[in-house]
Amino acid sequence: MDDVFVLNALFEDAEAVQYESNRRDAARCEALADALAFARNNPEVYVRADVDADDPLGKRLDRTRRRDPVGLLGGEGELAVRCAAGEAASRLCLTEHRVRSLAGTADRARQDLPRAWHAAREGLLTIAHVNGMLAQADAFAACPDLLTIFDEVMTKVGVGASASYTKRKARELADQLTARTRTDRHTDAHAKRCVYVEDADDGMSWLHLLMPTRTAHAIDHSLTATAKNMTERERDGRTREQIRADLATALLTREDTDHPIVTTKVFVTIPLNKLTPTAQSTVRPRNTKAGTGTAPPAGLDLNRDCLIPGQGTIDDATARQILLEAGVFTRVITDPVTGVILDMDRRSRTATAAQRAWLALTFGTCLRDGCHRLALNADIDHHCAYHGPARGTTDITNLDPLCDPDHTLKDVTLLEHHRRDDGTIQIRYPTGHHTTNPNDAFRRLLHDKLGLPEPPAQPAATPRGSSDPSDDPPF
Repeated sequence: MDDVFVLNALFEDAEAVQYESNRRDAARCEALADALAFARNNPEVYVRADVDADDPLGKRLDRTRRRDPVGLLGGEGELAVRCAAGEAASRLCLTEHRVRSLAGTADRARQDLPRAWHAAREGLLTIAHVNGMLAQADAFAACPDLLTIFDEVMTKVGVGASASYTKRKARELADQLTARTRTDRHTDAHAKRCVYVEDADDGMSWLHLLMPTRTAHAIDHSLTATAKNMTERERDGRTREQIRADLATALLTREDTDHPIVTTKVFVTIPLNKLTPTAQSTVRPRNTKAGTGTAPPAGLDLNRDCLIPGQGTIDDATARQILLEAGVFTRVITDPVTGVILDMDRRSRTATAAQRAWLALTFGTCLRDGCHRLALNADIDHHCAYHGPARGTTDITNLDPLCDPDHTLKDVTLLEHHRRDDGTIQIRYPTGHHTTNPNDAFRRLLHDKLGLPEPPAQPAATPRGSSDPSDDPPF
């Protein structure tokens, strides 16, 4: 009996911790939802009020509104929400998407499923339970009165069931209450079709494609049949699954004559000594002041590893194969011998293709702390504004790759952009919070645990608008 008593006490402790965890998760969702709502209703906390509609910054905001008429980025309220989501993501070490998702759960549940949300606040339901119910809430758009019944029944079901069981039963109950057919569900699901990439290890990635079931199975059968009918010579020692993967890759990368796929670039850097041991390669450093230079950020040593900038290292054999398949390459050296000018005077505001390529190769991703969007697809920002009082030039020392969302927020909000000597951008929010560079902590851990060379102290951040880091003291 003593053993049973001990075991029961342990289970009760686990239950108590679970209930408290559920309560804290619900409270976090509510706090984030309230913070984003406050920012939306008080945009002056984040958004500049002194932007003249006739100056270049005002015109940029105008263009953003025209490009985005539904207000996702353009309206002052939504701009403030973006800033607030970014600050919350930095404070909680989450992604902005995750912050918005958690806040959205609280917003929708408080409005559509008050009983379920009350149970979550009491610790009886997890956020996963609530999200499983919310997934069916849209089905009640034409009959909102039935949503009350759905909320009451599913709350009682969820309290005593797993999140996956609750999600399944929520769909069944929604279908029964709304007389929704399988065709209706398929129509809704079809609207969510998408493609996304999930990076795996060792230079490999999964490509996920959500499509109609009949199409997916037709493609699957076609790949299998083609692989089965290959001759021994065509198989070249490959397994059937390897052949199917190769066929699918070839199918997706082949141009369609009716709807040609947009041609894009994927940069791959290969140090010359990876091609021949006798060769040595050097890379022109990015200058931050006249006559001086700094190395690229950690992890982007173009002389050491074969890289896909923004993604990471690849093995030498794969890099050499890419070079052979491409048939052409650009040699990047300290003193360019091709005659291509990477620096421009201020007679032109637009960065050259060579400048864009250099920034993509050097930095890989957007320079804002914590952002991993590729520099290859980023906007090119003038650190010292081209039309601003500092009259920033269009040259490598003054150009930063910033993803479109971060670039949009830079000049029309009160977020302060500070550039460090290694090129990374620190954001300081009106609340006083500022971002940190996670790579710095990572490098120091490597030094402490593995005895690697000690990294330099995190360089001072230069406020936007200063062309010389020594002009402004760090904060």
